[in-house]
Amino acid sequence: MNRVSDPLFPSGLTIAEMMAKASRLFVDGGVDAPDLAAELLMMHLLGLSRASLFLKKSEEASVAVVTGYETMVRRRLMREPIAYIMGSTGFWDLDLGVTPKVLVPRPDTETLVEAALDILSACEVPLTVVDLGTGSGAIALSLAKACPVHTVYATDRSADALAVAQANASRNGLDHRVTFVQGAWFAPFRGKPPLFDVVVSNPPYIPSADIDELEPEVAVYEPRLALDGDTDGLRDLAAIIAGCRVHLKPSGWLLLEMGWDQREAVRALLEADGCFDSIRFFDDYAGNNRAVRARRRG
Repeated sequence: MNRVSDPLFPSGLTIAEMMAKASRLFVDGGVDAPDLAAELLMMHLLGLSRASLFLKKSEEASVAVVTGYETMVRRRLMREPIAYIMGSTGFWDLDLGVTPKVLVPRPDTETLVEAALDILSACEVPLTVVDLGTGSGAIALSLAKACPVHTVYATDRSADALAVAQANASRNGLDHRVTFVQGAWFAPFRGKPPLFDVVVSNPPYIPSADIDELEPEVAVYEPRLALDGDTDGLRDLAAIIAGCRVHLKPSGWLLLEMGWDQREAVRALLEADGCFDSIRFFDDYAGNNRAVRARRRG
């Protein structure tokens, strides 16, 4: 690979030639989806749609484009997530700003949104929903946008994460649809009667020892606080399940994202708690167990 001081792109290249070279560099650097990464970065730099970029591919790149593109390509070669480089990503039908203070929302989590919407969209009576550990606000904002009849809260222990989520509410015209509260899990609601008809969360669920074995995009760049589920990955899943005894109304629903291999462990937690029935698991787009839904007994 080129030394840091060596230019990646000589002058005189067209936009298409720059993207082709970036893709080759990404292949050599072990970057996932190299062609797509090269294209997305150029689209972001130029502020163009894919169709508009196609019309400009034969143009020679300006000095400013070469400089800006090289900076982004170098960051991606260091395995920084492309969403952090661009500062945004798509999730469900939202455009979300993201920073290293929050996890990058993933398609896997859309499985959790779908499972929650099965409940919310079928209920015309207003319900009260909470998204615990909201991060970028992806889940809470998706639910609030799709089902405006319901009241949605979102919590996070991180003030930085809440700032990102609140900015995303404004970005998507949902400023007044979600109430954001700082605190870990149910802590902001301690001492109050059961408030929630639906509790949804994508908590940390990766065993501590496994994090450093993940791809660098996750292990190096994403916030460990939002990943680390303690020795067995179950600490926060168990805490949320236990908290539902106080904060989830009878006949209310709990929905959790989990690791692909945690199905039986999560089932055991729910059954041992003794408050839940109607336990159902949902697969993500890759066919892996990704979410669980359970109802608190009436």
